[in-house]
Amino acid sequence: MCSLHAPLIKLDGTKALCSAQRARRPKGLELSAPGKPGVKEALGQLKQGLAGKPTVDPAYLAGAAYLKTIGFTNQAEVARVLDVAMNPDSLFLSYGDGRRTKNASARKLDVDADMRPVVDFLLSRGVSVGEIAKVISGHPPVLSYSVPDRLEPFWDYLTSVGVANVAQAVINRPSLLGLEVDANLRKIVEYLQYTETPPETIVKYVLESI
Repeated sequence: MCSLHAPLIKLDGTKALCSAQRARRPKGLELSAPGKPGVKEALGQLKQGLAGKPTVDPAYLAGAAYLKTIGFTNQAEVARVLDVAMNPDSLFLSYGDGRRTKNASARKLDVDADMRPVVDFLLSRGVSVGEIAKVISGHPPVLSYSVPDRLEPFWDYLTSVGVANVAQAVINRPSLLGLEVDANLRKIVEYLQYTETPPETIVKYVLESI
């Protein structure tokens, strides 16, 4: 039992314990502030790799080098983008967007097989070199998307429902790339069409509200 006059010891993030309680705590049982494990891991890995330490996944190092060639300059942002694109359990998603907690396509990416085709596709569809980094930074999971299975159908479908400039729409709102045609986008559009929503209103809704 603690005395009312026993000094309290404040432990960060936990309730204060009196000195008597602290003395009775078994050795090795330390209380610490609730942390956010995983948030700093990607940046830590990248820094280790740049320092020449062998513990870093080569895929992260190759990805970091490639992102720098397409306009990324901030090391912390590079780490965040790669963690979201490659780590299925990345915590950066939930911090950046409370509605999104997982990138189902996340996996170890190869620059030539995965990342470069996405960038080349965006360029071919009208996203300028200067805007590529903005789009990827705004929606990092895009690096893990399949061009023929996801990005091409997405682009073509938005064009078919009346979006005049899909590239500009994606630049303005990169999170649009998170919509999948068959998983959600088509259902939403078809419902709006069923309720006789004017085409221009559908386009506005798709571009601004979904």
